[in-house]
Amino acid sequence: MVHHHSIEYPTSPGLLSQHTEREVGCLRLRLTSQFSATSLLLREVQPSPLFSESHAAKMGRKEKKEKKQEYEAHLQTVEEVIAHFETDATSGLPSADAQQRLETNGANKFDTSGGKTWYGILATHTFNFMNLVLLVAMALSFVVVSFIDAGVVIFVIITNALIGFSQEWSSEKTMASLRNMSTPTCQVIRDGQVKDIESTDLVVGDIVVLESGRTVPADLRVTETNDLETDEAMLTGESDPVVKTTTPLTTEGDEIPLGDRKNMMYMSSGISKGKGRGVVIRTGNSTEIGKIAKTLTKSQKGKTPLQKRLDRLGILLCIVAVICIAIVLLTGWGWRTFSVYPEGLRVAVATAVAVIPQSIVVVVTLTLTVGIKAMAKRNALVRKLQAVETVGNVMHVCSDKTGTLTEGKMMATNVRLYNGHRFVVEGHGVTPEGDIRDEENNVVDIDSNSVLRRIITIASLCNMATVDKVEEVEEPEERPRESDVVRETETSNREKRKERKKKEKEEKKKEPKKEEGAGGQEKKEEETPEGYATSGSPTEVALVVLGMKAGLSKGDLTEFSLISENPFDSTIKRMSTVYNGPEGRILFIKGAPDFINPLCVNAVKGDELTDVEPLDDEKRQKMRELNKSMASEGLRVLSLAFRIDPPDTESRTDMEQDCTFVGLIGIRDPPREGVPEAIATCHRAGVVVRDHPFTARAIAKQIGILPSHLSDEMTEKLVMTATKFDKLSDEELQGLKSLPLVIARCSPDSKVRMVTELQRRGQTVAMLGDGVNDSPAIKLSDVGIAMGKNGSEVTKEAADIVLLDDNFATVVSAIREGRKVFANIRRSVIHLLCGNFSEALVLVAGVAFSLDPPLTPLQVLWINLITSAPPAFILGTTPAKAWYMDKTKRKADERFFNVETIVDIFLYGPLMGGLAIVNFVIARFAFDQDVPRSQGATFAALTMMLMFHAYNCRDLRGHFWRKGFVNSWWLHLSVLWGIGTLFFTFYTPPFERHVFEHRRPDYRNWLVAIATTVLFMSVSEIYKLIKRPLRQKSTKKHLNKLAEEDEYGIYNGNPVVEREQVSEEMKPLKV
Repeated sequence: MVHHHSIEYPTSPGLLSQHTEREVGCLRLRLTSQFSATSLLLREVQPSPLFSESHAAKMGRKEKKEKKQEYEAHLQTVEEVIAHFETDATSGLPSADAQQRLETNGANKFDTSGGKTWYGILATHTFNFMNLVLLVAMALSFVVVSFIDAGVVIFVIITNALIGFSQEWSSEKTMASLRNMSTPTCQVIRDGQVKDIESTDLVVGDIVVLESGRTVPADLRVTETNDLETDEAMLTGESDPVVKTTTPLTTEGDEIPLGDRKNMMYMSSGISKGKGRGVVIRTGNSTEIGKIAKTLTKSQKGKTPLQKRLDRLGILLCIVAVICIAIVLLTGWGWRTFSVYPEGLRVAVATAVAVIPQSIVVVVTLTLTVGIKAMAKRNALVRKLQAVETVGNVMHVCSDKTGTLTEGKMMATNVRLYNGHRFVVEGHGVTPEGDIRDEENNVVDIDSNSVLRRIITIASLCNMATVDKVEEVEEPEERPRESDVVRETETSNREKRKERKKKEKEEKKKEPKKEEGAGGQEKKEEETPEGYATSGSPTEVALVVLGMKAGLSKGDLTEFSLISENPFDSTIKRMSTVYNGPEGRILFIKGAPDFINPLCVNAVKGDELTDVEPLDDEKRQKMRELNKSMASEGLRVLSLAFRIDPPDTESRTDMEQDCTFVGLIGIRDPPREGVPEAIATCHRAGVVVRDHPFTARAIAKQIGILPSHLSDEMTEKLVMTATKFDKLSDEELQGLKSLPLVIARCSPDSKVRMVTELQRRGQTVAMLGDGVNDSPAIKLSDVGIAMGKNGSEVTKEAADIVLLDDNFATVVSAIREGRKVFANIRRSVIHLLCGNFSEALVLVAGVAFSLDPPLTPLQVLWINLITSAPPAFILGTTPAKAWYMDKTKRKADERFFNVETIVDIFLYGPLMGGLAIVNFVIARFAFDQDVPRSQGATFAALTMMLMFHAYNCRDLRGHFWRKGFVNSWWLHLSVLWGIGTLFFTFYTPPFERHVFEHRRPDYRNWLVAIATTVLFMSVSEIYKLIKRPLRQKSTKKHLNKLAEEDEYGIYNGNPVVEREQVSEEMKPLKV
C-alpha cells in the first residue's frame, strides 16, 4: 500500500509496501531489506519495540482518511493528469506560472537533518549523569575551601566532555565529506523550449525531459516513453530495471505497490535505458523518498546499553556516596572524632570522591575511541561513540545481500548444453579475464566446440550492454631530489599535475552533478573498481564479459552485421536480433527458459551445430530438468536459441518461431571474498533472497549460511516463504520457539514483522542497508549500518556506522571489535571500582573505628586520576580474544555486571581496603607515627596494590603471568608510571608538605606496603584457582542450554567439539 499526494494537499509519511525481490541477509543472520515507513512511524515514540494496537489503529484511520484526498496519477490517462496539473505536454509551463508555483509550494528538496551540530555533540558529552555527580563533588570542595580538589574535578569534567566530543565530531566531519553538496540540473520544457534548470527549482506541472544515464529529479507521471527503463532499487529494493509505459493502471491504488506502477517514476531513480518525458506530480518532502527522509527526522533512538549501564552505575554510586557520607558524619559526630565543619565535611568530600570513579568516563571514552580507530582501519566509520560497544551486543544483523554478502555484480559462471555437458566460467567481477573449463577442469578451446561458440556468440550479439576499458592517465614519476636538475624536473612535473587537476575540476564544474536530495540528473556510465565502464542491465553486462573472456565480443565477431533488433520486452521476457553472417540471415534469441523453450522445435544434441533432433514432450521435459537443476544452484538461468533464415517481416511473433535450442547460461552474483569465512563465525544464520525457495537454499548454502550437514527435512523447516510467514497470527508467531532462518520472496511487511518480533524477544538488532527504503529500519534498529560507497545520503545520515567498503565481512569485524570493547571496558571498570571500593572502605572504616582519616581528599583524587587511570586505559586496549566470536564460550547477550563481575569487585575491593587499613594501623600504633606519615604509608600501600591489581584485571580468570604477560609493555609502563608518581608525591618537598600535606614513609612502612601487596596478589591467585572450576561448571550449563535451544542442529549434535574449533576469522586482533 503506497500513499500518493498531490502538491495541493498536506503530506503525511507514506507506507512503503513494495513486494520486492531484493536479496538480503541476517546474523543469527536474519536478513531483511525493505521496511514500511509507516511501521517506523507507528514506533517513532520509540520506548518499546512493540507499538500499541490502539495507536496503530488510530494511525491506520488517519492514513485512510488522508488517502481519500490523494490524486492517484497512475490510475489516470496522460491527458487527465496534464489537465489536473494545468500544464501543457508540448510547451510545458510558462516561466511566470512556474515561479509562482515555486513561491507557493517551496523548492524541490528535503531536509535529511544534515548531520549533527558541534554544540549538540558537546552538550551530549557534557551533561551526562556521571559528570553531574562530579559537579556535586566539586561544589562540596568549594564549600570546604578545598580549591585544589575542586580544580581537579573541573579538569576531569572538561576532559570527559572534550575527549568524546573530539572523536564524534571527527567522524561527523568525515561524514560531511561523504555528502554530495552540489546543486544538480535537469532538463524541462518551459515556454515551449527545452531549458536546463536547477533541480531544486522544479515545480508540480513541469514537463521533464529524460534520457539514459540521468537521474529522475522528482516524482513523475510518464507522458512519453521510448524504450524507457529505470533502476528503482534505491527506493523499492528491486535490482532489475523497470520498463516504463504511459498506459494508465486499472487496479485500485492501494493494491498496486510502488514497483508495479509502471507509468510512474520516482525521485533518485536512475534511468538505465531509453528516453522519455514525464510531468512532475510531487516535489521535495511530498515525494516517496521525501516522505522517508521526513520520517527519519522525527524518529529518535533511545539510549544505548552502555549509556544505560553508566547511568545506572552513576545512580548506584550516588546512593552509595550519600550513605557513606552519612555514616562518616554521624559516626564522626558520635565518636567526637572531629567537628562536622570543616573537618567533617572535608572527610565527607574525601568519601564522596572515593566512591565516585572520576576517571571512568575518560577511560570508557578513550576505550571507545580506540575501538573507533580500530574499526576505521577495518573500513567501518563510527558516527556515534556508544555504537562501538552496542554493536558488540548485536545478535541479529539484517543485511542487504547484494553488494555486501555478494559482490553486487552479476557474472556468468556456468554454461550447460542440451546434451548435459557443463562448462564453468572463471573470473572476478566485470574484468574480462578468466578461463572456461570443462567438467574435467581442462581449459576449453572455444574454436573446437562449435556449440559452445554459438552459445557465447548469441550472448554477445543478442545484447545491448557495453563494457569498455577506462584509460588511465599516467602521471610523471617523481625522482629523488639529488640535484638542481632533478629538482627542476620535479617542479615541472608538479606544475603539470596541478594544471591537469585544475582542468579536471573545471570540466567537472561544467558537467551536471547529482544530488540525491533533489534528485538531480547526472549522465554518466558506471565505472567499476576494476577499471571498466559498463552500461546496460547487470545481466547483459555479465553476458558481454563472458563473450570478452572467450574472445567472442562484438568487436571480435566482425563477420556478423546487424540487420534488426527486437528489444527486451518484460511481458514476453525475451530479446532477439537478426544478423547477416556466414550462414546468411540468422536470428539470435535469449530470455527466460519458460518463454524461449516453447519457441524451439529442435535442439542441438551433440557437439556440432548440425547434430540436431526434433523436440517432443519427453525432450522438453529434459530441458525443464536442466533449467531446474541450474536454478537449484542459485543461478539466474537464460535460455539461448537461434534460427537460420528467419522471415523478412516486421512481425516479431512470426520471426521468433521454429528456433533451435542450443543451451543455458547460469548467472549469479558471486559471494564477496571473505564472506563465507565471516558467515562461519555466526553459529546461526539465515538469508532472505529473491526468487523461489530453491534459490534461497542454494545461496544460503553457497556462502555457508545453511550448514551442509542438515537434512532436506531440516532445511525445509529453516526455509519459509513470505506468504506463509505473513499468514501467521501474532499469537502463532510469538509461540514459535525459534523464528525461521530463511524467508523466500520476503515482502517489506514480512521484514518489519520479523525485526519487531526479534526486538520483542529482547534481541539486539543491527540493520545494514544502502537504499532509501532501508533508512527507516536503520534508524529504528539498535545499530544502524549504511553502505559508504553505494549507500544513499539519507541512509548514511540515519546510520550509526558507515561501511567504507560495503562488505559484510566488515560488519563481522565490527561486531568482534565491539565485543572486545565490551570486555575491555569491563576490565577497566572492575579495576577502577575495586579501587574506589577500597578507598571508601578505608575512610568509612577509619571513622567507624574512631581513627583519624587514613586518606586525604587529594590523595584519593591522585589515586583515581593520576595513578589508576593509565593502567585502566591500557586494559581498555587489550587485544581481542579468539573466543569473543565463539558463542559456546561467550554468551551473545553477556551482561556487563554478571555474578562473576560483582564477586570480583566485592572480593578485590575489600581485600585492598582491609590491607590498606592494616598499613595505617601498624604505622599509627605499632610504629607510633603521626597522622601525616601514617596517611603516607596507607597511600603508598593502596597505590601499590591497585597498580599490581591491573595484572589481575588483564586476565580475570587465569594466572597474571600467563601467555602475553612479558610482552604487555604498555601495561608494565603504566604500572611503573603509577609507582613513579607515588614517589613524586613523597620525594618532591613542595608537593609533599604543601600540596598533599603527608609525609614520606620510612623503610619500615615500605616493607609493610610491599608485604601487603605480595599478600594481596597471592590471595588473588588463590581466588582465581577456586574460580576456574566453578566457571567450567557454568560453561557446561551454557553448553547444555545451547544444545536445548539448538532446534535446527546447528552444532550437529556435538557443541563440545564445535566449541574447540576456532576459525581464522577468530584470531586475536591487535590495536
